[in-house]
Amino acid sequence: MPGGYPFLGHALQLRFRPLEFVRSLRACGDIVVFRLGPRDAYAVNHPDLIRQMLVTDAKSFMKGRMFEKGRLVARNGLFTSEGDFHLRQRRIIQPLFRRAHIQQYAATMRQIAQAHVDTWRDGQEVRMDRELFDLALTTVTRVLFSTRLDEGRSEAVCRSLPVLLEGLGRRAVAPIDLLDKLPTVMNYRFGKALSLMQSVIEGIIAEHRVRGADTADLLAALLAGRDEETGEGMTDEQVYDEVVTTLIAGTETTAGALSWACYLLSRHPHIQRRLQDELDEQLGDRDITFEDLGKLRFLQQVMAETLRLHPSTWMLMRSPLTVVALGGHVLPAGSTVLFSIYALQRDPALYPHPEEFDPDRWAPDRAAQIKRDAYIPFGAGVRGCAGEQFARAEMAVILAVMLRQYTLSPASGPPAKPIVRLIPMPSAMPLIVHRRPRGHSFQEAP
Repeated sequence: MPGGYPFLGHALQLRFRPLEFVRSLRACGDIVVFRLGPRDAYAVNHPDLIRQMLVTDAKSFMKGRMFEKGRLVARNGLFTSEGDFHLRQRRIIQPLFRRAHIQQYAATMRQIAQAHVDTWRDGQEVRMDRELFDLALTTVTRVLFSTRLDEGRSEAVCRSLPVLLEGLGRRAVAPIDLLDKLPTVMNYRFGKALSLMQSVIEGIIAEHRVRGADTADLLAALLAGRDEETGEGMTDEQVYDEVVTTLIAGTETTAGALSWACYLLSRHPHIQRRLQDELDEQLGDRDITFEDLGKLRFLQQVMAETLRLHPSTWMLMRSPLTVVALGGHVLPAGSTVLFSIYALQRDPALYPHPEEFDPDRWAPDRAAQIKRDAYIPFGAGVRGCAGEQFARAEMAVILAVMLRQYTLSPASGPPAKPIVRLIPMPSAMPLIVHRRPRGHSFQEAP
């Protein structure tokens, strides 16, 4: 592919214009060879070939450079682990996100969302990106640790997570590993944030070990979890890895998706009104429950379209374990292979008018025409997100609580833009909240 620079290849484009760059690759073919520093890299653009890599031939690939860098933070958690160990961890963790558990978590999600919304005032300007990050952090920590983190620990996590994710994103596309070791401000901040996160999480795990089985939260379940095949549990180090993985997945990814949903709804008032009408019709004056989520079909369509435009990650990588034939190309063992969910789900060959926010493209008759493998916001195959149903339930509950009481409208200022880290987050997103005439508190009676 033309346009690279000596020694750096296309690393500068991937670093400074990542979304534009990965979308431009589609016009170059189903598989595109480009340079990432001194090495060849391969971009896979066709949904059939992505499926082959993630599902059919998944055992022929390891997770690759991005996930190797991810081990700096999540160590050997479900997001980064490989092979038999990954399958063992998934067997332990997947049951914790089954329907019965999510049903229990949904009540916690609603209570936390309601507490946040009850602090808003009619006509208030809300920094929705910050509000939803705090709400998502509160929710995942309550599910993980039973109670809200104390102020010091919560502040530590809030400070550390964005720095760690930005650092991982930079490291994944760096042309050489030496850049990670240079005495730069970013590397210093990354190391300090990592130490702070480790101190906080290790302390919480130690406290839970002392309390034993007195708490009914996800951390207690992780500590007590056993592999159904071997009966083995996890060490404190393995539990730490999964806690950090859950914090990252349950905070930044959820906050980002919810922020974009609010932003899009504020700019499409007719869609927002239609969603509010559905909530009014289905729920009346009662609290939303987990059982309601399947009935709120338009809400599900809004979330599906939001995740199409703004998936939880913009790019993922793989590396062949042996020589692999893919789409007429021979991929060498150990080579860097990437695919972009962001670019895939905005491909005009797969989605008519791909830049439009159109929840009705997920109505049953139209959704049936969308190619199955063209929509993978949570990945696919055995390495797909284990907490997908948890994330979808959290998004639905929080949006429902918010929109039953308030209508969102844009505030003055520039349009929000994606800030591309490992997980793409929106820039500053101020919105005005207007109390609906029929709004109620919807809190449980004491």
